[in-house]
Amino acid sequence: MPADDPRRPGRRLLLAGSGTVLLGALTGCGVRLEDDAPRLPLVPTRRPLPAQDLMAALVRDTAVLAADASALGDDLGTDLAIAHRRQVTVLRATLLRAGVPADALDPTPSPSSTADPRGLRSDVAARESAAAAAASSFAAAPTELLPTLAALHAQRVAAAALLGEPARPAGDPPAGTGPTDAVSALRRACYLLEVAAARSAGARRERAVVTLGVLRALRDDAARPGQPPPALGYPLPFAVETGADVDRLVARATTDLRSSLGAALPALLATDAPTGLAGAARWLGGVEVEVHRWGGSLVPFPGLT
Repeated sequence: MPADDPRRPGRRLLLAGSGTVLLGALTGCGVRLEDDAPRLPLVPTRRPLPAQDLMAALVRDTAVLAADASALGDDLGTDLAIAHRRQVTVLRATLLRAGVPADALDPTPSPSSTADPRGLRSDVAARESAAAAAASSFAAAPTELLPTLAALHAQRVAAAALLGEPARPAGDPPAGTGPTDAVSALRRACYLLEVAAARSAGARRERAVVTLGVLRALRDDAARPGQPPPALGYPLPFAVETGADVDRLVARATTDLRSSLGAALPALLATDAPTGLAGAARWLGGVEVEVHRWGGSLVPFPGLT
């Protein structure tokens, strides 16, 4: 084609075209754009997620907690290790899909994993408690991740309590901030526990009374002025006549409550994420302890399916 042919592409157009090809090669062939990568012309850079550093640290710390909980050598430690490993799997996969570099999520080996089991137990308890107390610090995370983070910190609340070092998350909401659905679920659970306590005796009754006290405190904490009055009663899911029936009723009441509070998380988190995270962690964590008290399995994200 002659040099003066008007159909011949100009130098500027050729350069622009080559830049487009380069951009497609970089973005379409698996090249990862790291946060600290040099800024190249025409190459887009990945913007870090809100609260990315906090979430990456959470993944690393959870992996270390899993190893140390496993080293406790008892049933509770085993259960906690399983829950923590699942948390790592879910969070790590989520952050990797969002483009967070893998090396930011890899844990540093814990020096405490070879410590004396007695000292290790108190150390794990303290770290579970400290993590639970920090739930509200994740308020800047992406909205779609807030329920998952709230449920994870509820598990931390439960773990700390079961290890003997209860935690109250900082920024916990004042009384009267529970969503209507959560209050209704707590009222129903309290009624079922009243039935369980009335139809049991001895150690089983004492245990039911303790659980009832916990749920009543959560109910009163969540109740708002102006909400509809409680029902006079609720139908029993089955006949309750024996001790085994009582155990089954409490297990049903507490696991149903756990699911109901999980379903209420979006409403709780919508208006005030910091206090919502703290409140959700404490309320769900308290229920998780009672699920465990009655023989239920600990789960990595209480309330979420």
